[in-house]
Amino acid sequence: MNAFTDSSTGSGICPPAASGACLSPAGHVSSGFTAPKKSQTVPMDTSSAHQDREEAERLSTAVALLAAFLSRQPLTQALASLEHRLEGADGMAVLRIAEDSHVVPELLASAFTARESLGRINDLIHACGILLTLPHILGDEERITVRPSLGAGNDPSRPYDLETDQRIAEFKLARWRGADAMRKRQTFKDLVMLAADTSGRRAELFVIGSEPSSFLTTSTSTAAWALNRTPGALRTFTTVFGPPSMSVAQFTATHAAHVQITDLRDLLPAPVAALLQ
Repeated sequence: MNAFTDSSTGSGICPPAASGACLSPAGHVSSGFTAPKKSQTVPMDTSSAHQDREEAERLSTAVALLAAFLSRQPLTQALASLEHRLEGADGMAVLRIAEDSHVVPELLASAFTARESLGRINDLIHACGILLTLPHILGDEERITVRPSLGAGNDPSRPYDLETDQRIAEFKLARWRGADAMRKRQTFKDLVMLAADTSGRRAELFVIGSEPSSFLTTSTSTAAWALNRTPGALRTFTTVFGPPSMSVAQFTATHAAHVQITDLRDLLPAPVAALLQ
């Protein structure tokens, strides 16, 4: 946050970036603006702003074209239909099939544009999910003590998505859809790191849906399997809890029994929760 500070030069009190009036030592109102000398030049580089506008317009056009394509038929069905139609087709038939299906160069260009611009959409989902949840979970006297990790993934200086003076928490906003091996590993890794904390603060794991909790409480897969892609977490597990031969469910019921697992659908705004049912 920017704070207004007193000038020690005797020139009065004025915010450093003020564009309005401020008081001089004599109590007179001054504009707070000093015109540049004639020998000075004020750079007016509008190229960056112009480029940003162009990129925004390209993205808007691309998203509209993609939306029009996807509104005709769900993508999975569209691709399956194309696959069936392409079987046995020659070059001319492929061209007709592509045109009939609205698969045109503009569609591919739009897909590339959207992917490059929205490549970090998971970070946006993660950040929005945390921000919209915090007002519902923070207590009256609870304060965030460490800069939260709003983007997906943590850095060594911020091991948890959220740290307050009363709790630590991890947020998993991925929806499980059946082929979830990597999501299972990531969720268990977060559970391990929460359980390994020795600060005495409340530990919470926020997830989407019932599947993550079901996995953690019933899986017979070993901790060694669940952590074989995250060597740092595996070292923590071995140091704090011992050999990783126990099952995921055994760990959840014992060493991680104090970690509260919460379905975010119970906390997010109703329109969002409805989409996640």
